[in-house]
Amino acid sequence: MPYRHAVWALALLAPLILLAFWPGYFGTLNTAPFAFHAHGVTAVVWLGLVAFQSASAHWRSRAMHRAAGRVLFVAVPLFVVGGVLVMHSMATKFALGEYPFYSVLGARLGMHDVVSTTPMVGLVALALLNRRKAALHGGYMLATVLLVLPPVVARLPIPSFFHSGELIAIALALLALWREPRGHVAFLVVIAIQILQILLFETVSASPQWEAAFADFSRLSPWPFALSCAGISFAVLVAAWRAVPGPRPVSA
Repeated sequence: MPYRHAVWALALLAPLILLAFWPGYFGTLNTAPFAFHAHGVTAVVWLGLVAFQSASAHWRSRAMHRAAGRVLFVAVPLFVVGGVLVMHSMATKFALGEYPFYSVLGARLGMHDVVSTTPMVGLVALALLNRRKAALHGGYMLATVLLVLPPVVARLPIPSFFHSGELIAIALALLALWREPRGHVAFLVVIAIQILQILLFETVSASPQWEAAFADFSRLSPWPFALSCAGISFAVLVAAWRAVPGPRPVSA
C-alpha cells in the first residue's frame, strides 16, 4: 500500500496544531466565538478522518474505509461552512480596525483562506474520482492536509518568516512526490496552490480593491454564503462519486 507511514506523520501533526492554536483557540474555548468553534471542530474532524482513512487502508479494512469515506459528504460541507464563518469574523475585525494584527493582515489572510478552502473541495472530489487508484486517491486525500500547514507554521512559537509555511508545504509535497511518484499529480497541485498563495498574498490581496471588498463582506450575513458554498461542495462531491461507475456484476 502507498503512503504506509502517512498515519504517523498525521499523528505528529496533532500536537503541533494544538501548540499553534492554543493561544487563539484551544486555550480559550470558553470564550471563543461560534465561528472559531465551527472552524476548529470541523478542521479537527477532517484531519482525524484523513488519518483514520489512511490507517484503515493499511489495515486492509475495506468496510471501515468505505464507511468512514461516506462521512466526508458531511465533513467537507461543514468544513466549508466553518471556513466562511471564520473568514467573516476576520473581515469584521479588519473592517473595525480595532485589532492591529487583523488591521494589517486580515484581508490578506482572507484571500489565503479562499485559496486553500476552495482547492480542498476540489482535491477531495479528485480523490473520489480516483478512488480505485490507491496512489492517486491517497495522494489527493493527504494533499488536503498539506494545505493546513501554512497557518499552523505561522502560529508556532518558533523563528519563522512570511511564507515559511508555504515553503515547508512545498518541501513536504516534493518529498511525498519523490517517495510515491504514482501520486505525483496531487502533490504538484499542492505546490501550485502554495505558489499561487504567495503571489496573491503579495499582490491582489494587498490591493485597495480587495481590501474594500473584504470589508464589505463583513457587513453582510455570512450564512447565505456559507450555506450556498456548502451546497455547492456537496453537489461537487456527489457528482465526483457518481462519475465512477460501480463494479461490474460477476457473471454466472
